[in-house]
Amino acid sequence: MTRPKKIIALGQLPPGAYEAYIPYSAWRAQGRFRHKLRQEADMRKNMLKMLALIAIIYFGIGWLSDILPGYLGNFSTLWINVAVYFYLLIITYPLITAPTNIQIGSEGIRLHWLSFLGLWSTPWISLEYIDFVGVSKFSRGYYKSNAIDLYINKDNVPTHLRRILRLIAPSLWCMSVKNRQILKLRLDMAAITHEADLPIILRAFRNLIPAEKLGAELLELEEHSGQSFTKLWLDTLDGGDRLRLSMGPLEPGETVLAGQYEIVSRLAAGGQSVTYLAQTNDLKQVVLKEFVLPNRGGIEIRKRALENVEHEAKLLEKLSHERIVKLIDCFVDGQRAYLVLEYIDGKSLRKLVLDEGALDPARAVVLAVAMCDVLEYMHKLAPPIIHRDFTPENLLLRSNGELALIDFNVAEQLETRETKTMVGKHCYVPPEQFRGKATIQSDVYACGCTLYWLLTGLDPEPISASNPQSVRAQISSELNDIVACATAPDTTKRFADTGLMKAQLEKLRISGPGAETSA
Repeated sequence: MTRPKKIIALGQLPPGAYEAYIPYSAWRAQGRFRHKLRQEADMRKNMLKMLALIAIIYFGIGWLSDILPGYLGNFSTLWINVAVYFYLLIITYPLITAPTNIQIGSEGIRLHWLSFLGLWSTPWISLEYIDFVGVSKFSRGYYKSNAIDLYINKDNVPTHLRRILRLIAPSLWCMSVKNRQILKLRLDMAAITHEADLPIILRAFRNLIPAEKLGAELLELEEHSGQSFTKLWLDTLDGGDRLRLSMGPLEPGETVLAGQYEIVSRLAAGGQSVTYLAQTNDLKQVVLKEFVLPNRGGIEIRKRALENVEHEAKLLEKLSHERIVKLIDCFVDGQRAYLVLEYIDGKSLRKLVLDEGALDPARAVVLAVAMCDVLEYMHKLAPPIIHRDFTPENLLLRSNGELALIDFNVAEQLETRETKTMVGKHCYVPPEQFRGKATIQSDVYACGCTLYWLLTGLDPEPISASNPQSVRAQISSELNDIVACATAPDTTKRFADTGLMKAQLEKLRISGPGAETSA
């Protein structure tokens, strides 16, 4: 039996506008199911009845084995235990062996397993092997979810890949159909870790696979997902009406909080929030970050949604630094919660490079020192705060040249060593954060990746040490070594903290020609 090839680092994504590298967590899907179970009393009652019936049968057979003749009793006990353990293996196997990441590109689809044992990956499953992509509802006992189904004709697949597909089939709730010539690979949508990644997957399928191979349900789902990712995931959790969160975005001229804030324009929209430029009654400009709250599912769901908003607000209240966006207020208005933030007149480092191209190394070093400065401040707090989403999109360059860090929605206080949810944009996430164990060194890695973007105008290769000198020969070996050290996948070879990285950058800033003085 051929098993997936073990590799050291993920291959670079194929070129194209619709490539995707998506975190996938079967455990997260089960967590959503358990949350739904807690909210629905009838389902919980039926499950408890089922477990009670299984327990009665199990102990009843055990009691019979005691009164039956010795050999017959021992024999029946053995087989009932074998049956129970086999059943447990069947229902837990997809959880234990499910992939942790899905990669989709012009070369096809690839599955990855990231764990403490290392990185395991399948070969590319060519898009030519896929006969059809559809959407279906599936259930395993009381567990229900929606899935993206990939139908693969085994006759068109090379023998070695066919063996691998058979190996991974149970991990994806797979099954053969049509006389076993067609294999159906099932991607549980509830297992897609980030809400905003589902539309990316759907868009990738739409742009990489011929339209005649796409089901109408898939195209409809892709159309709806662009409107509200939060709505889509709440539908998955609660099985509710798709129109229940149909409140559209605020339009210019509309007001919130009894007219205290007037909407000027919409700035951006993400998986969990929408941001607006607004003005107060005294014409002061601010940013409103809006979160839509669920209006069905009970008080616990609303409470949890509000706690997520409060999490970001409380973190921002603790932070006082000239390079961190300031929180002005927070409030709830109807079915929406808002953070009122300082308005920063400038552009993101992503847009800066897209507009101007890769930066001069001296200017990039100055910006990198500023990045290290703000991270060093956060990491020295008690307890330390790690950002977990330190990317060019979340770093703004003010009109006066000063740098500012925004978006603390996924930041956390480093108080415990327990495993957390993996968050972050994939090209800027180190291996330990993929495993849900982010540390201050995870922000160091993201800082190095952002510096690579500034120097090259390219996103770094995921989970790999970045070497900007290989893209631009004029970058010095000293600066290249700093970026490579900051982005080392092995934490023992990475800068232990941003202070050490900052010290090395300061040496270049002092000795390097043309260094700028603002950031």
